[in-house]
Amino acid sequence: MIVKIDKLSHDFRGISRINDKVLFIPSVLPEEVVDVRITIDKKNYSIGKAMNIITESSNRRKSICPYFDTCGGCSTGYIKYDKALVYKKESAIDIMKRYAGYDVNPDIISNYKEYGYRNKIGLKVFNGKVSLTEEESNNLVNIDKCYLVNDNINRVIDSLSKLDLTEINDIVIKGTNEIMVILNGDTDRDMVINSLKGMVKSIVLNDEVIYGNDYITINVDKYKYAVYPKSFFQVNTDMISKLYDKVKEAAGKGESLLDLYCGAGTIGIYLADNFNRVRGIEINSDAVEGANLNKKINDIGNISFECKRASDINSINEEVVVVDPPRGGLDKTTTELLCDSNVKRIVYVSCNPITLARDLKMLCEERYTLEKVSVVDQFSHSVHVESVCALKRVDE
Repeated sequence: MIVKIDKLSHDFRGISRINDKVLFIPSVLPEEVVDVRITIDKKNYSIGKAMNIITESSNRRKSICPYFDTCGGCSTGYIKYDKALVYKKESAIDIMKRYAGYDVNPDIISNYKEYGYRNKIGLKVFNGKVSLTEEESNNLVNIDKCYLVNDNINRVIDSLSKLDLTEINDIVIKGTNEIMVILNGDTDRDMVINSLKGMVKSIVLNDEVIYGNDYITINVDKYKYAVYPKSFFQVNTDMISKLYDKVKEAAGKGESLLDLYCGAGTIGIYLADNFNRVRGIEINSDAVEGANLNKKINDIGNISFECKRASDINSINEEVVVVDPPRGGLDKTTTELLCDSNVKRIVYVSCNPITLARDLKMLCEERYTLEKVSVVDQFSHSVHVESVCALKRVDE
C-alpha cells in the first residue's frame, strides 16, 4: 500500500496511519510517499517496510558506506547531517514535554566529524572473519572497514580481516593514537600478536594481556586518561571536551563536587580546577583503578575515588553533584538521596533522553528546578545524543 510519512518517532522511524492505526516505517522521512509492506501487525500499531520510495524528501542522501543497507551501525546515514541535527533537537523537545512536562529549547552542539569519530567498535566473527550484525535479521556481515571509527582502528580491522578467527567469539577495538584489541574465544596467540604488533599498544585475550600494556591512554584537552579493557570511556574523543565544557559550565565553581557514576574519573578530573574537593563514586573496580591512575597521570591532588554503588552512599555533603548514570538512569534510592540532601546544583549527563526525563520529573517535583538543557551530538549517523541538564535547588 502507498502512504505518506507524517513525522518521525523518537527512534527516527517514520510515522503514518492506516485505518486509524499507527504505522511505523524505518528509514523514511517526513513528507515522503512510500510503497510499504506490513511486516508486523499488532492490535494498536503496525510496523512496515518501505519497498519503494515514490516521492523522496530533499533531506535524503545516499550513504557512503557499502554496508549501510545491511549493517545497523549508521542507522540515520540516509539523512543529511544538518537535518538530522534538527530531528534530534525536535526529539529531545518532544520527550521532555511528553515525559517530564517541560517546555525546553535546548542548544544543540554539532559533531566535529560526521565520520571517523569513534574510538571504539565491537565486532563479531562470521566464517572466521570480523563482522558486524545486520540490522533486521541479526545475521552477520563481514567487513574490512567501518566509516564511523578512526583510521588507526580501521587499520587493525583490515589486519584482522586477513586472519582465520574461527574460534573467536567477539572482538572490541578501542583507542585513538594508542590502540587496544580485546578478544574472547580461542585463537593462535602468536598469529594475532605477529599480525598486530607495532600497530597496537595492547592485546587482551580472555581477560589476559598477551601483548603490550595493561591500559592505553587517550588525550582530552590538557588531560590524559588511562583506559583499561573494561572501563567505560566516551566513544567520541573530539567531542568529549565539548561535552565536558557544558558540564563544567553547569557545575560552576564551589567548595566540593561529587561525581556519581564517575567511571575512569574523567569528568571529576576535568572539573577539579573549579572545586577544592572532588569525590568520585563508581561500582566498576577496573574503572576505579583507571581513575586513580588518571589522578596520578594528571597530577590532580584534590580528588579521591571510592568503589561502591551510588545507591550505597550514606549521605551527600557536597555542594554540587554530577551524575552520569547508565542508560537505565537513576535508581529510586539515589534519587531519594539527592532529594533529601542539601546539594545546591545537580548536573545530569545522560545518553537516554527518556530515562533522563523520568528522573528530572522526580527530582523537580521534590526539590529542584530545571535551568538549562543542552544536547551534544556525540553519535553522528545514529539516533543517539548526549544531554546535559543543569538543576538548581529551589530554595537557592
